[in-house]
Amino acid sequence: MTIRRYLLGDEHDVWDVYFRATHESNSRDCHQDLLHRWAPADQDMGEWRERCILKSPFLAMVDDRIVGLAELEKDGFVDYFYVSPDFQGQGIGSGLLVRLEEEARGMGLPRLTAEVSLTAKDFFESRGFVVTEARMNLIIGHPAPNFAMTKEL
Repeated sequence: MTIRRYLLGDEHDVWDVYFRATHESNSRDCHQDLLHRWAPADQDMGEWRERCILKSPFLAMVDDRIVGLAELEKDGFVDYFYVSPDFQGQGIGSGLLVRLEEEARGMGLPRLTAEVSLTAKDFFESRGFVVTEARMNLIIGHPAPNFAMTKEL
């Protein structure tokens, strides 16, 4: 596995990872209406490309295939952390997180923070994140558990 930044033209493959991870991995913990809201089948790819350009996510690559993505904000907030369902449990997420930690240390940040779903909570806890607040959001009439988490670097 290698990790690199987003390049113009990657947006369709990045969307595929995000869409599949959202719909397949989160389906046991979230109502389908929420999944369709977060990752709609009719996503405007121009808007998605603009997001990718703005956020410049880190991309996990296996054999020149994008299999994971993660964003790191300037304040240490981890966002859009997703691994293709075909590659979960193979160290892709761990590799992305190590890369984000290296980047954060290079930026002089003392910690990483994240707001994660119930699906992602165990992964982040197993990598040293601690829950600082558990929330039960109500989105379009459906419960959506969310956890604020922190990891000291």
